[in-house]
Amino acid sequence: MEDSWHQLRPKTGFVVRLADRLTDQSWQTLTQLYQPIIGPVAAGLFSGLFWLPQRNELHRHARLLNGLGIDLAHLYAARLRLEATGLLTTTLKTDNDLTTFCYTLHAPLVPAVFFQDDLLSVQLLGIVGEESYQELVGMSVPRQTPAADEQDITKNFLEVFHVDGQELRNLPTAVTANRQHLTPTATTPSVSAGEVGDFDFQLLGEMLAHSYVDPQPVRSHRQLLLTEHTTYGIDEVTMARYIGEATDLASNKFNPEQFKRLIARQFGNQHLGTPETAATTGTSAATPKTTKASAEQALIKFATATPPVNFLQAIKQKTGGYVTDGEQRIVRDLVSRQLFPTSVLNLMIYHVLVDEDRPTLNKALLDTIANDWSRAKVQTPEQAIAKVRDRQQAANRPRSRNNRRNAPTVKETLPEWAKTTQAPKQTQDQKLSNKQKQALNDRIARFKERRQGKEES
Repeated sequence: MEDSWHQLRPKTGFVVRLADRLTDQSWQTLTQLYQPIIGPVAAGLFSGLFWLPQRNELHRHARLLNGLGIDLAHLYAARLRLEATGLLTTTLKTDNDLTTFCYTLHAPLVPAVFFQDDLLSVQLLGIVGEESYQELVGMSVPRQTPAADEQDITKNFLEVFHVDGQELRNLPTAVTANRQHLTPTATTPSVSAGEVGDFDFQLLGEMLAHSYVDPQPVRSHRQLLLTEHTTYGIDEVTMARYIGEATDLASNKFNPEQFKRLIARQFGNQHLGTPETAATTGTSAATPKTTKASAEQALIKFATATPPVNFLQAIKQKTGGYVTDGEQRIVRDLVSRQLFPTSVLNLMIYHVLVDEDRPTLNKALLDTIANDWSRAKVQTPEQAIAKVRDRQQAANRPRSRNNRRNAPTVKETLPEWAKTTQAPKQTQDQKLSNKQKQALNDRIARFKERRQGKEES
C-alpha cells in the first residue's frame, strides 16, 4: 500500500462521497463502539467529512485543519485509523501534477455485526476492559426474548397481505432486471490483520487432533487466531492451550468470547516469567563486553523475534518499571497502523526508553518519530538504527558557537580626538611645567619691553 503522506499538504484538494446511508444508530455506534478504538480526533474527522457543506465539491485540507484544530500529522494519523477500521476508503487522483484525494465514508457496522468481528471486538475489549465490554454488548445488542408470561401474537406478511402465487413463481421482469444492480455487497471494507506467514496452522491442527478439541469448528475462527497471534505473539503450543481452555468439555464447543477474555487476562498478569528472560537476553547482548557491531546484531535479532507488547514489557522489567495502560494503547495504535514491521516498531520503542532514557512511552514523541521514519521509508531494522544515529548526531551537533567562531573580525577605527586625549597622560605634568616656564619668560620679556618703551617716552 502506497504511503500518501508526502502528497498531503494543506492546499491539497479533496472530495467526499458517501457509500452508505447513516442513521441515528450509526452515530450511536460510532460514539460508543468505534471512538474508544479510533480516538476522538478520528471520530471528529469522520463527522467533519460527513457534515462538510457541499462535500462532493473540491475542498482544501486546510479547511479540515482549521475546523478540527489539528495539524497535518494528526489529520493523517486520524485518516489511517478510519481506514483501518473500515469507516473510510481513500483513493488518489493525479491530473497534470494536480493531486486530489477522494474520501468515501462507510457507515459503521451495526452492533451485532461489530461484536462478531474478531479484530474490532478484540481491540475494543483490550481498551475498555471486560466489564465495560460486557456493558456495551448488553446495551448495544438488546435481548428480544419475550417474557415467560407473554404470548407472541405477531402476524406475518402473508397473514396480512394478499400475494398472487403465480407472480411469486414467475417474478415480474421489473423485479428481476434490477436485482443484479442491487446485489448486496460489502460496501464497508473488511478489517484485515494482514498476512501472517509465521504461524503454522497445520501444527496447531495436529496438536488439537491429539486432544479432546474438535479442530473443525476452530477452523472457522482462523481470523481470530491470527489476530491474537499478531497482537500478543502467541505461538502454536500456547494457542492450543487457550483453545482447550475455551472449549466446553460436555458439548466440545469452542467459545470465541471466552477465548478472547482468557488471553486478555493472561496478558494483564504477565509481569513475571518469560519476558524477564527475554529482557536479560536482549540487554546483556549490548553490554560493554561485546563490540558495537555484535551488540547491534543482538538487538536486531531480539527486536525481530519479539512481539511489540512483550518487547516493551521486557525493557520495563529490566529497568524495574511496569507497562502502563496508556503504553499498551500506544503500542496497539502503532501496530494497527501497519506502517512498519515488528522489528522497526521495537527499535522505535527501544530508542525512546533506552537511548532517550525516558521512563514511559510518550505518544507525541513516538508520533513524531513514526512520521519521520514513514517519510524516510524505513522498513528494516538497519535503516531504523541509521535514523537513530542521524537523530543523535543532529542533537549533539553544536549550533551557535560555530557561527560565532567563523564570523569575520571587525576592527573599529577610532577618531583622532579619541586617540590623543589619553596618550600624553604619563608626561602631562612635566610638559605643562616647561610650557609654563617658557610662557612666563615670554610674558616677562614682553612686560619689560613695554616698561622700557613707556620710560623712554
